[in-house]
Amino acid sequence: MLNVIPVIGWLLSLVVYSCLSVPFWVCWTYAGLGEKYFAFLPYEWHSIPFWDCVGLCFCFVIAKMVVLPQFSSSSTNNKQG
Repeated sequence: MLNVIPVIGWLLSLVVYSCLSVPFWVCWTYAGLGEKYFAFLPYEWHSIPFWDCVGLCFCFVIAKMVVLPQFSSSSTNNKQG
């Protein structure tokens, strides 16, 4: 949801997605999860670069906002008195 705020939100989301991508990238590349459990994928995808992992996080969030917009926006409180 931080992507919606111009410039400051983009920078904050870059920091957050970079931090979240580190464990995924280490497990996928150095621990060999990509090669061991996803051998059916093309060889290039067994060891993906770090910045591609960060880009995948951005693409996942953008795709989620497009496909499921009701889960992406904040909830509104409709109290009727």
